Amino acid sequence: MQIELAVALVLVGFFLLMWSADVLVDNASELAGKLGISTLLVGIIVVGFGTSAPELFVSAMATLDGKGNLALGNALGSNITNIGMVLGTAALIRLMPVERHTATRDIPIVLISGLLAVGLIFDGMLSMLDGFLLLAVLIAYLSWSAKTQRSPQTSDTESDISIDSENAHPKKSTLMLSVWVIGSIIILMAGSKILVSGAVTIAEYLGVGELVIGLTIVAIGTSLPELAAAIAAARKGVHDMILGNIIGSNVFNTLGVLGLTGALQATEIDTSALLRDFPVMLAFTLLMLIFAITKGRFGRTEGAILLIGYISYIAYLITTSV
Repeated sequence: MQIELAVALVLVGFFLLMWSADVLVDNASELAGKLGISTLLVGIIVVGFGTSAPELFVSAMATLDGKGNLALGNALGSNITNIGMVLGTAALIRLMPVERHTATRDIPIVLISGLLAVGLIFDGMLSMLDGFLLLAVLIAYLSWSAKTQRSPQTSDTESDISIDSENAHPKKSTLMLSVWVIGSIIILMAGSKILVSGAVTIAEYLGVGELVIGLTIVAIGTSLPELAAAIAAARKGVHDMILGNIIGSNVFNTLGVLGLTGALQATEIDTSALLRDFPVMLAFTLLMLIFAITKGRFGRTEGAILLIGYISYIAYLITTSV
């Protein structure tokens, strides 16, 4: 495959992922409302899965193609990108206060899920058993979240999505909404396949390992929906939506994406991920937790620190890998 065609495939894949993920979230939210499903449950499952759907499908396709470390890099890179680039950029646009329970309950779950993943793969393998354990914890987390019924940021997010969905598709029937949901999932899968194919070709052309290409170009591409949503929410002052999406997306990436990767195929972990990328992911998560607890907000100073840290990390990856 020529490098020009590979670049074109990556761009097309990015567009399909962003568009289809947006369509999936909007239509699935409206469909859930029509079917009378709990609004909190919609916020947790639809919003969390919807924003992580690109990472989930990219990682699944990469794993099935025998590119397990590309899938691993995508999950880790997306988590780092969500905190460093997405949260950092949003905080630069507008001050975001943090609710106390978000700082003491929701953000620590992101850190705990990361530590669990590190503990399971510390032996250098993401086994099928590890994958199923991570998926089981994800199911337990979703069940617990649904039962608590008291997450303000989820509530705000789901309300905004429901309003947007009603304005965008006021006359869609249940059947049409179902068709849109199924169609968007199919397009997600196609876009993921196209993106992985182009990204692997670019990696081979540049002499870059699949882990690094997953941490950078693929991770940034699959995090663009979160970035676009965060910028829009920051301009409107809907800070709970930003934090809720980042928290939910990172938990899904760690438990769902890594879990699915292991469940589909046992993967030998690149040592760079253990020694460099997992610690960076945990460091960004810990920094987010510290800012939330000690500052009670994410302002321009915190945003600048996160964004500069992220840019430095990406620059280090590129300069040491090419």
